Amino acid sequence: MDTIKNARLRDLLKRPGALVAAGAYDCVSAIIAQKCGFEAVYMTGNGVAASHIGRADIGLTTMTEMVDRARLMAESLDVPLISDADTGFGNVSNVFRCVREYEAAGVSAIHLEDQTTPKKCDAIDGYTLIPAEEMVEKIRAAVKARRDPNFVIIARTDALPILGFDEALRRSKLYARAGADIIFPDLLTTREEILSVTTGVDAPILFDIFEQHYGQPTFTVSQLEGLGVKVIIHCLSAMFFMCKQLTRLYTHLRENGSSNGMIEELMPLHDYEALMGLEDALKFEREHTTNSAVAEA
Repeated sequence: MDTIKNARLRDLLKRPGALVAAGAYDCVSAIIAQKCGFEAVYMTGNGVAASHIGRADIGLTTMTEMVDRARLMAESLDVPLISDADTGFGNVSNVFRCVREYEAAGVSAIHLEDQTTPKKCDAIDGYTLIPAEEMVEKIRAAVKARRDPNFVIIARTDALPILGFDEALRRSKLYARAGADIIFPDLLTTREEILSVTTGVDAPILFDIFEQHYGQPTFTVSQLEGLGVKVIIHCLSAMFFMCKQLTRLYTHLRENGSSNGMIEELMPLHDYEALMGLEDALKFEREHTTNSAVAEA
């Protein structure tokens, strides 16, 4: 548990405007996001499924795998980590344990969604939802499970694509009344939908800037702030970018036999070492290595 980061996240949520969290899928992407100035980082479950087990986001990653990745990412960061926690990995008892595990791992917030288990990314056809009343009980279990009151519980509803906006709004209101700190109605597509949620739900709203359709304009942070959104995540932007850029690099290496022609697009070795904290690690070793130990070496 990291009570300092948890309190920091609560402070960030009290500020005017929106808190923007960069989506990350491993420690490197998380560290870069922090270095670029983001005050919070979001761990994407879709990205973890891809980077950890090399599979699509169809509920194959286990709670242990997700929590282990979240723990490593949280330890690599000085800013709060918000994490995907899928459906809580089962019923209310599973949700209770899920909250305890993520909280112990140093995560500052998780979101739970109202799909059946195993879940699917809601951009994929074929997923189903649990009854809203069942999700209400899972939210109550999550709130009861947390040890630090500053640990943030986010309730996500995936109702819109299959049951329509009215049901997504109804569920959002129910989940807020059940005690969720933040509501995440996913895949809102219009200004009117966003405004209806931010004005109609008695809780802060999270919005995912998700480039679902390549080349189609997305909402900007300033536009979403103007509509009353409180938390904004760039869920898969980094993963989409990384996949495209690595495809370019590997194709170039295979076809040309070297990185010549792309070297300027690669991070220099010393910049990479600095990003990974090499100098600080070496300084620590020097300060904590006695002269006798050096002599013996």
